[in-house]
Amino acid sequence: MSGHMPGSIRGAGLLALVLSVACHHRGKPTATAVGPDSAQGVVSIVGTGFDQQLVLQGAAATRPTRLRITTEADSAALTRLGGVEVLVRGTRADDGFRVSTFTAVRVGASPVVDGVLRLDGDHVVLETSTGRTTLGNPPDALRRMIGARVWISGPLATGPNSYGIIVPAR
Repeated sequence: MSGHMPGSIRGAGLLALVLSVACHHRGKPTATAVGPDSAQGVVSIVGTGFDQQLVLQGAAATRPTRLRITTEADSAALTRLGGVEVLVRGTRADDGFRVSTFTAVRVGASPVVDGVLRLDGDHVVLETSTGRTTLGNPPDALRRMIGARVWISGPLATGPNSYGIIVPAR
């Protein structure tokens, strides 16, 4: 046996590969189930005035997932993240996803790190759920926001960095 594949079998395999690639397409983003108690997608604020709702749009579900917030503080924080991709953790329910915690993961095409700004001597440090990272060249405005929860993009060790406020410093 030489490892040479007869033309009809090779052609059928190639056709199957081409068809599988051709049938794959991306539609409008919708919420992605990451696990039984989590979902990932882009936060959107829908409705007007009194009837505003937060929804999560990602890559797998057929329609946006309504976010149910457990505290006003979390609700206010998520409204600041319109257009930001987040990972939410909580409980799925018939009326939406009840959010217990969330983490900002991407803004546009750029990955971000979500954490609380701390001061360590003269250095600004971003404290995340997995540890602390010293910011090498933080924007001056971050030095005035110690205690704020923010998302930061760009190389943390050298900058330049972009950022957004999730929860202002108290």
